[in-house]
Amino acid sequence: MTSERLQPIPWARPAIDDAELNAVIACMKSGWLSCGPRVARFEREMSVRAGRKFAVAVSSGTAAIDVALRAAGIGPGDEVIVPAFSYIATASAVAIVGATPVFCDIDQRNLGMDPASAAARVTSRTRAILCTDHGGNPCDFTALLALADRHNLPLILDGAQSIGATFNGKPALSYGLISTISFHAAKTITTVEGGMLFTDDEALARRMRIIRSQGEDPQRKYHHIELGHNFRMTELQAAIGVAQLGKLDALLADRRRLAAQYRAEFADLGLQTPPGVPEGQNGYFLFSALIPRRDQVLQRLKERGIETRACYPVPLYEQPILQQYKTEPCRVAEEASAAILNPPMFFGLTSAQQRRIVAELRGALRELARWAA
Repeated sequence: MTSERLQPIPWARPAIDDAELNAVIACMKSGWLSCGPRVARFEREMSVRAGRKFAVAVSSGTAAIDVALRAAGIGPGDEVIVPAFSYIATASAVAIVGATPVFCDIDQRNLGMDPASAAARVTSRTRAILCTDHGGNPCDFTALLALADRHNLPLILDGAQSIGATFNGKPALSYGLISTISFHAAKTITTVEGGMLFTDDEALARRMRIIRSQGEDPQRKYHHIELGHNFRMTELQAAIGVAQLGKLDALLADRRRLAAQYRAEFADLGLQTPPGVPEGQNGYFLFSALIPRRDQVLQRLKERGIETRACYPVPLYEQPILQQYKTEPCRVAEEASAAILNPPMFFGLTSAQQRRIVAELRGALRELARWAA
């Protein structure tokens, strides 16, 4: 057995090298560490990648959703339709602003919001639709935008995982009144922590900047015109982000290569992998597969030194803090939560490591099948 085979394989690893280190050192030497010119540069460069006119950097992806909801005027008494299958922040941000998350089911093709299920949840109190691209697999934006237009509702994309994803040849982040992204350490590109909002509406972008900076009037220091937060991104974060953005095309190409190999191997194992909608191209933050006896498989891979994730193992309405919002069950979301497994996916994952992951998965499935028999 080689030394490589003995090494644990993490689920994710940031692609950090001297480019980020040198950017941080230069930032430290500049003496400007709070929100400033590097943040502005990062916003400009990200707006181009997102296909948007305006970008507003914030301290996390969760902060981005919070600001998006507040800027869209969402508050107490309002309802926001969200997918039942997503990270907690998609729904908790709605509850934090005092609105009610209304859970809809997901589309089997992409594990994102099912437009038909969302349509069935619209009421007179609905004020927005908040969708997600699960793992970078784009939603059906044609159907979702038609639904939003039909009811005169804003479509907001929680695009925490959407970078690199496209729909009809356009960046997924270019869809909706507002879209957001996360730069958490596990994401395709990172600022360690951080997030950003995108829009084509200048007045909305101005308001989002005010909310992220304590509600301060940008023309009058220490004059506050609405309630806000300190959600500003630091210069250090932005310096890392600019360096990361320079690598984005290479990082995305590597993820597509890894995903193609996983897809071929998983098909050979007879496992279901959501194909996506025809108009979409996956950005592959996650590679997702539906696995029988998922929890047992995950544990066996862990015992063999392979870290995986189940994104996400519980429908949002079953989370302890969100059960007060539970209504009717969402069948596809529950099936996905019970079976989803996400193998390691990061820049630098070698072909040998990927073969080992697949071999260990194959062995775990065979072992569990014998036990079941």
